[in-house]
Amino acid sequence: MADKERKVVYDPLQELIAYYSTKKEDEKDKTERKNLPVEDRLKNRIIDGEKIGLQDDLNEALKKYSPIDIINKILLEGMKVVGELFGSGQMQLPFVLQSAEVMKSAVAYLEKFMEKKTSESKGKIVLATVKGDVHDIGKNLVDIILTNNGYTVYNLGIKCPIEKMIEEFEKQEADAIGMSGLLVKSTLIMKENLEVLNERNLKIPVVLGGAALTRRFVEQDLKKIYQGYVEYAEDAFDGLRFMEKIKSQNVYELVSQSQVEQTATSDDELLDNLVGSDAKLAFFDEEKAFQKSNVTVLDEIPSPPFWGVKIVDNIPLDEIFKYVNEVALFRGQWQFRKRKLSDEEYDQLVKEKILPIYEELKQKVKEKNLLKPKVVYGYFPAQSDKNDLIIYKPKNLNETELHNVWEIDFDKTQLEEFLRFTFPRQKDKRNLCISDFILPVESGKFDVVAFHVVTVGEEATEYSKYLYSNDHYSDYLFFHGLSVETAEALAEYWHKKIREELKIDYADAKEIKKLFQQGYRGSRYSFGYPACPNLEDQVKLFKLLRPERIGVTLTDGYQMVPEQSTSAIIIHHPQAKYFTI
Repeated sequence: MADKERKVVYDPLQELIAYYSTKKEDEKDKTERKNLPVEDRLKNRIIDGEKIGLQDDLNEALKKYSPIDIINKILLEGMKVVGELFGSGQMQLPFVLQSAEVMKSAVAYLEKFMEKKTSESKGKIVLATVKGDVHDIGKNLVDIILTNNGYTVYNLGIKCPIEKMIEEFEKQEADAIGMSGLLVKSTLIMKENLEVLNERNLKIPVVLGGAALTRRFVEQDLKKIYQGYVEYAEDAFDGLRFMEKIKSQNVYELVSQSQVEQTATSDDELLDNLVGSDAKLAFFDEEKAFQKSNVTVLDEIPSPPFWGVKIVDNIPLDEIFKYVNEVALFRGQWQFRKRKLSDEEYDQLVKEKILPIYEELKQKVKEKNLLKPKVVYGYFPAQSDKNDLIIYKPKNLNETELHNVWEIDFDKTQLEEFLRFTFPRQKDKRNLCISDFILPVESGKFDVVAFHVVTVGEEATEYSKYLYSNDHYSDYLFFHGLSVETAEALAEYWHKKIREELKIDYADAKEIKKLFQQGYRGSRYSFGYPACPNLEDQVKLFKLLRPERIGVTLTDGYQMVPEQSTSAIIIHHPQAKYFTI
């Protein structure tokens, strides 16, 4: 009885292990599968993500059903089960994508037997990453799920203005628009986009998703603003449920059901619900009185090995891979979630199946030269002036000299202000500000600040696009995730190099995993995060380093391209750690 029950109850660990196992299906299993009705065989192929023998089963089904009936009555039923298993926490995302690959292959094969006019769509949606945002993995996952559940998707890519979304919506006579974005700033652009739709009296159903977006922000604020119907999607299957809802119900009734009395909502109120009231200063430049923190003013300052800027390439990938945060990769990027697994079962999954995938992918990356790590970094004389960080340079440098190594003798070289950053200060707690960790102007001495930009190259983006456009969905998820985390690992690795060059690495934790929790002296701050939230400061950092020389550029929204790039200010002060404003 126990064995019989095990066959009908979905065991996520065993199914996933079986999926990635290289062990061939035994003769008994083959016989059992072959003896099933063709309808069940096809449905199970979708659920199991099994392509081998798919065309034979489709040919058999074509003797009984039309191609469109096979899609709508058999294959989509399999995808429905996949969605239910994912929603209940019983199926991992990589397995869902494998099911979608089988669905895509089946539909592509059946289309050969269909007249174009018989091709049916359950609904049409325009998808896009909002203006200024270069991140598209979340949007593309929604595209995959919707496309393979019978919907037509017009994917407009990244950095898409609302005007282009509206134009495509009207051109294709679509049913909805979906907007995606990674950063907090992107959620504010979503708000602006909804206001544009209002101004044009367009009550288009809209679904919103993204890492920084919250259900509360959409439900309590954006629904008040928008005259049409808007929903929040936490994952790709929420996007599917949204489309099912708007196609099965009257949209105008949905609007009247969901909207409360519309009242004007200020930007401050919106940010309270989005990321908390502490974000106001960061995003709306509110002035506040200067109240210095109790950060210690250092007597001794590390000496850098050079002043100015250097470029480094030909960095061994094996060295960088040591600094990959496997928890962030496996659970975050690849979305192998613990869900209903015990600790022991999840550890078994990692050891027996996920790690082999990881090792194989790293080897492929090296063999095909898919990631090309490069760094531009430098050390600069600096002082603080209240909330400002002042960066100095020798006088009379030409453009070429400015972005290379400088000759500085503090007894002889005349310095002048190059540029300055203004950072927000905590309004309570410890009154911290990044500038507090730098020697003040009144000290009469210069401190040292490092900056870096790291990237794994445009090849990472291009190969991700290749995998996605060729329907290699699970490979796309795996490679894209590894490329993003390798860029993060390169930042961690180079930060360690900088600590070594400043001779402060004596405070480093012995275990690399502890470095991920700032197990070292000082801190690495990136624009767009709590302590330095102003993305426009990327322009100043680019003026310092000129990362264009390693293939990194800025969008109009101050985000870096390629996506697999990071930038940072590196502070050596022992008391410098992450903090929120």
